[in-house]
Amino acid sequence: MFGTGTTGRTLYHQICEQNEIVAFADNDATKWGKKLFGISVCEPEACLKKMQYDKVIISAFGGFDEIVQQCLKLGVPREKIDMSHFDTSRKSRIVFLKDMAMLLNEYEQDADVAEAGVYYGDFAKWINTYFPNRTLHLFDTFEGFDKRDITVEIEQGFSQEREGHLSGSSVALVMEKMPRPEKCKIYKGYFPDTAAGIERKFCFVNLDMDLYQPTYNGLHFFQNKMTEHGIILVHDYYTEGYKGAKAAVDEFCKECGGRITRYPIGDGVSIMLAGKWD
Repeated sequence: MFGTGTTGRTLYHQICEQNEIVAFADNDATKWGKKLFGISVCEPEACLKKMQYDKVIISAFGGFDEIVQQCLKLGVPREKIDMSHFDTSRKSRIVFLKDMAMLLNEYEQDADVAEAGVYYGDFAKWINTYFPNRTLHLFDTFEGFDKRDITVEIEQGFSQEREGHLSGSSVALVMEKMPRPEKCKIYKGYFPDTAAGIERKFCFVNLDMDLYQPTYNGLHFFQNKMTEHGIILVHDYYTEGYKGAKAAVDEFCKECGGRITRYPIGDGVSIMLAGKWD
């Protein structure tokens, strides 16, 4: 299995009875040599070049494309790379975005789009693609999870993540993926502090910050900045390993007193919020 984060640990419990997991691969060097569920966590090259295996199960949602390419470069035959556990979900979310963008682009023209929680930019590039004439605001620490947010996660039992998780990205890496980089604005640092002073309206926002506190703060930051037809998409609402995302959405919707409605989008992970934002 390639990936030992919350998503990978959750997937392990789902498939361990049907599969003999011989090793975990992970790009986080601090995990190498340790064990997860009694199984060794290895440097990817050590696992994929030196061990015998029938398939490599991609067990990380973030950086999915990079991991697949990394496996191929390390000599893993494409037919041995098992992408089935997340690939359908990813494709469903992209189809949703494409169809939703067609509608939103017919409505308010003077509005921007945004994503908070960019990581490798795998979804941001599609936002940039399907909203070609809109400014895309991108928010991320680019240093992984913040200690302040992890403290809340641990206190509330929302997840078992640690400070600095998902820190392997960079502004340069993300910008290289953008088809229209001239339409992108990147805000590096702790959100929503980095968003201070932004007074634009937004027709589409994607919140993919995994954790309770930044998700809750993000909903409140964008609440009064959404257009009449605007929607907010929240990732990990249905992810068992990130219970904070669902808790933040549910609390926010309760505070809105029925003005905001939740809708699943068919990817098994995300929830769409729409309604009366004012």
